[in-house]
Amino acid sequence: MNTFDIRIRNAAIATLLCAFVAAQALAASANSAKPDFKAYDQNSDGMVSLEEFVVKGGKGKDFLAADANKDNHLSSDELIEATVSKTSQAPAPQTQYR
Repeated sequence: MNTFDIRIRNAAIATLLCAFVAAQALAASANSAKPDFKAYDQNSDGMVSLEEFVVKGGKGKDFLAADANKDNHLSSDELIEATVSKTSQAPAPQTQYR
């Protein structure tokens, strides 16, 4: 193999390695964003009440917005919606004009 071929091969390997590492980091961050349903469901009844949600630091308005079927309890999917939407809505940066 000549020098050019070795450089192309090394660049391809480095690119694949970077893509693999980035995919792993993305998967890890996606998994860490999901709440632990069992930690919220303190009485182990299979659903999270408003009281259980608030004890874990949640806000009532987030609970009510995520309660899609309006049964006053959150399923695991609704809990993800309540916690992920809260963390993904970062405040808009404020620009100061002079």
